[in-house]
Order: sequence, then C-alpha cells, then structure tokens
Amino acid sequence: MYSSRRGTAGINRKLNKHASTILICGIFLFFSGILYLSLCKMPCEDTDAVLDAEETRLGEADDEAIQANWPLWDFPKPQGKLKAFLVILVMSSPDGIQRRDAIRETWLSEHPDDIQPFFVIGSGNLTPKQIKHLAHENDHEHDLLLLRNVNDSYFALTSKLLESIVWLDKHVDYKFVMKADDDTFARLDVIVPELREKEPKRLYWGFFDGRAKVKQTGQWAEKSWVLCDTYLPHARGGGYFLSSDLAHYVSIGAKFLKKFNSEDISMGAWLSAVEVNRVHDPRFDTEYMSRGCFNAYIVTHKQGIADMKAKHKRLQESKGTRMCENEVRVRLSYNYNWNVPPSKCCIRNDSNVL
Repeated sequence: MYSSRRGTAGINRKLNKHASTILICGIFLFFSGILYLSLCKMPCEDTDAVLDAEETRLGEADDEAIQANWPLWDFPKPQGKLKAFLVILVMSSPDGIQRRDAIRETWLSEHPDDIQPFFVIGSGNLTPKQIKHLAHENDHEHDLLLLRNVNDSYFALTSKLLESIVWLDKHVDYKFVMKADDDTFARLDVIVPELREKEPKRLYWGFFDGRAKVKQTGQWAEKSWVLCDTYLPHARGGGYFLSSDLAHYVSIGAKFLKKFNSEDISMGAWLSAVEVNRVHDPRFDTEYMSRGCFNAYIVTHKQGIADMKAKHKRLQESKGTRMCENEVRVRLSYNYNWNVPPSKCCIRNDSNVL
C-alpha cells in the first residue's frame, strides 16, 4: 500500500514538473491538425493561382527592368557609322510582325550585303510588353529602327519618316534611301542594278503627281496647306528613292520643316525649292490604289501578305521573269509632262503606259 502511494506521488511530481511542456506540445499538435485539414480541403486551383500570380509579378518586374534600362538613344545605336549602298526604310507598326516577317521572307530575303533594311517604329508611346517583344525580335532580326521621340500612330508617318532620315544622317554612310510601307512589294533584283548605274546626286525617283487637289475633309485633310490649290509635285508614298544628298538636306533642316499629314506630300514640299532630278517612272505602282499587275512593275503598293508570297514564289519559279499570275490593268497610268503646269501634268489617256 505504501509502495503504491509512493509510486503515484512520483508520477504526479513528474507530471507537475513537465506540465508546461506537455501543454505547449498539445497546443502545437492541435493547431497543426487544423492547418493540415484546411490544406487538404484547399482546391488545387488555388495553388495554380498562387504560381500564376508569382509568374505575373516576376514578368512585371522584368518589364519594369527592360523599360528602366531601355536606351535613351534611338535603337539600334551603331558603333561608328554603318556603311550601305542602299538603305530601305519600311514604315511599320509595333504589332505588325506578320507583315515584317512576310517582307523578310519575300523581297528582302536575298538582298546584297550592302543593302541595309530598317523597319521603322515609333516607340515613344509603347507599353513595356511591346518594347520587350520588339527587343526580342530585334535580337534575332537586327533590322528594327525604334524612334523614342515618335509616338507611333497612323498619323505619325511624316514624323517617322523625318526622324528616320535624321537618324540615318547621323549613323549611316549611304548612297540612296528607299521609303516603303509594310504593304509594299519591291523588285530589288531589278532596282539595285539600275541604282548602281545612277549618279547619287539630287535623285528623287518614283511615280509623281502634281495635280492632286488639296483635301479639305476626311482623315487626310490638310487644313494648314496654304501654298497653292493643289499639292506640289511629289512621288507617291507607296515607294520612292532619294539620293543621300537630298536626304541630308532634309535632315539639316528638320527643325524648320512643316510636317503635313501625308508624308509623301510633305517630302514633295520640302524638296520643292531644291534643284532636284525628279524621275517619274510608271513601273512604280505606288498610288493610293493599285493600277493592276504587270511583270515590269518594280515597286507595287497595297499588297497583302498572301500577295507578297505569291509574287515572290512566281518570281522564284520563273527565275525573275514572271511576277503576276495574269497581267491586268485596273486603271490607266500616265507619263508625267514636265513641260506644262502641274495641274495638267498627269493625264491618263494612254493605255500603252504601264
């Protein structure tokens, strides 16, 4: 009996001694059990949501880092002056990668080494995501010209062209420059050999117009045009060429030049007071709508991606002799008459002109 009471007392003393430890362990086990049960009941989607949120956070941080480190200069910034015989400026849009790829895969796919193409994009108003995509694209293609001081829009073409020419004047040593749109198709296999035979001085080559009435309404209205009642003679904007000296003239006067809504109208006005060799060429199908298709055309405007690929394929299969599925005329062309006033320059009355 004495031994039993003594044993019980010993146990009680040990329990009292470790009571606080036992209590803490019990509380820990209790809350651990509750936490375990709650996690077991949590749907798997919550875990995915957490991972997605973390990925988004990291992506946003990446975008912020890219924007913070985006160069203050126009992109790309060459080390020393680039050298090229011909620079091709293709006016593009931030999200126009499909058109850029179509041009890269067709008429820019096999150009000589001294031809330097640039797809021109205003980057002043782009989102970090757009900038990141364009940076990645340029890492692979090396042919984007991003202009930080231009907010890209359909009505920024004149600013894009002018700033591009200023950039070229600073960074590229070249003979000629071509202005094109991302719906332009060009025959470089014909153009480049002809350019090599031309004097790189005062050349303004394209399809000219001098009798177009000034637009007073619509998206292309020129409310500030006060020079005359028609636009001054200009090469149509679907594609034209300038020698580098004329481009240099535009560049050095850039701060003083009036920018009109239409870039081709603007270029015609900027060069109106200069001694220029204006070469009108009906092989340029570069008006606001196509005149049709002739195998002799060397620059064709208003071309979709499928049109470019089809023309390129036919040229490859025919070894450069056939571009059109069928030659067709949609509207008459003309030869520019430089011996009469501009209002009478451009009469469409000869079906023999391309």
